[in-house]
Amino acid sequence: MKPKWIAAIGVTLMVTAFCSRADAGWLILNWIEKPSAHGPSTQAEAEDRTEFLPLFSFDSNKQDEQSWTEPRQNLREGDLIAYRMDPWEARKKIFLQGKLNVVGYRLLKYGHVAMIVKDPEDETRLRLLSSWSFRGPNTQETLDSLREHSWDAYRMNQWERVDKERFYEFIGVVGQKAGKWYGYDFSGMVGLVNSNLRPGRPEEIGYSYICSTVIVAALQYAGVELDAYQRSGIADIVTPLQLVASKGRMIRPTDAIATQPEASHADASVQPDDGNPELPE
Repeated sequence: MKPKWIAAIGVTLMVTAFCSRADAGWLILNWIEKPSAHGPSTQAEAEDRTEFLPLFSFDSNKQDEQSWTEPRQNLREGDLIAYRMDPWEARKKIFLQGKLNVVGYRLLKYGHVAMIVKDPEDETRLRLLSSWSFRGPNTQETLDSLREHSWDAYRMNQWERVDKERFYEFIGVVGQKAGKWYGYDFSGMVGLVNSNLRPGRPEEIGYSYICSTVIVAALQYAGVELDAYQRSGIADIVTPLQLVASKGRMIRPTDAIATQPEASHADASVQPDDGNPELPE
């Protein structure tokens, strides 16, 4: 194993809560959180490049109705929600309330990420696609849960080209496979081996993902290749910041299937994921 891989793994082993709030001194963590500089977007034609553009932010400490109603009304399917927490709030939860699951917010810029999707049972309603520790990928939360957290919203500039049929097929399959304690990719959380990030067929969809990789894999399945990870997801942590800062390229899902390696590590190990912005108590 190369020395830089060992160093990266050593750092991520300290980040047992996965996502987090970055302090200025965590330079090595800032280095780790960069998307690939040689990813699919560098091979794309200009019209096929995609990225996540910042929309607006929400502060949970502002409790007046208008400060919540306006951002909620402006959110739509495909938007990314990157959760953050002020250092003082994270310290309070860690040291006074004993919530060790928020340690990640002290180390990285974002501690959790989710994507807004249509409710599988009611297309007029919106839910959050994410993954929780000991529960795995799910769409259990509604937009109203966002009022309890601080976050930044991002929007993909080519969402209309995403293959929605395959996108929701992925959500259905991963939901059926997950739902147990091993539905969260603990191995991917610490940057060892991620569940399959390039599924092309239902049987290649993993049983376990973390909050960021379930979105990466869902978009890949639906025709969006992102720069979010390196080394095919092996010895490579994929943080929420890497996802929202990632560029990518639009492809036909059938092209992705054609380039799949014969041997897939769809679940090379039993793993869990980041989870609820603060892991379920």
